[in-house]
Amino acid sequence: MKTNYNLRKVTLKDSSKEHIEKKINKLEKFFSNDAEVTLKFILENNSITAEITIKDKSTVYRAEDNQINLIDAFDNAFDNIIRRIRKQKTKLKSRLRSTSFDEFFATEESLVDEDFEVIRSKKFYLQAISVDEAILQMNLIGHQFFIFENIDNGAISVVYKRKDGKYGLIVTE
Repeated sequence: MKTNYNLRKVTLKDSSKEHIEKKINKLEKFFSNDAEVTLKFILENNSITAEITIKDKSTVYRAEDNQINLIDAFDNAFDNIIRRIRKQKTKLKSRLRSTSFDEFFATEESLVDEDFEVIRSKKFYLQAISVDEAILQMNLIGHQFFIFENIDNGAISVVYKRKDGKYGLIVTE
């Protein structure tokens, strides 16, 4: 696994880096050698946001946490990723290293495999509109996201509301 660090207004002590790499190495048994881990640490308003992103083939895991202490933020984000792996272990067995689950989850018999159930289906007309118009439409209907055809480039796009109250844009290629 390849590990990338992205530090903004943060310096990483050797002891912290050692702790982080020790934990990240625990994930190697789940992912292929081509997997890439990106660790982002950002200092904002006297607290540190730790963001972990793991990409392996078509599978992407992402977790973040915000704490005053860098190690606490990293540990919480790391625990979130482990929880997601445990929750989806049967579905992921086919995508990730299948033998890695046998030893790691030998004592995790209490976890219940869940099926995804679609409880509602909707059809709508895809509109060719600008990003600003899409955000306006999303806010008018009170949703967290809105799918549209971007009038600027013709791509199917999604605008969404982020946790920080700002907006994000996903553009298909």
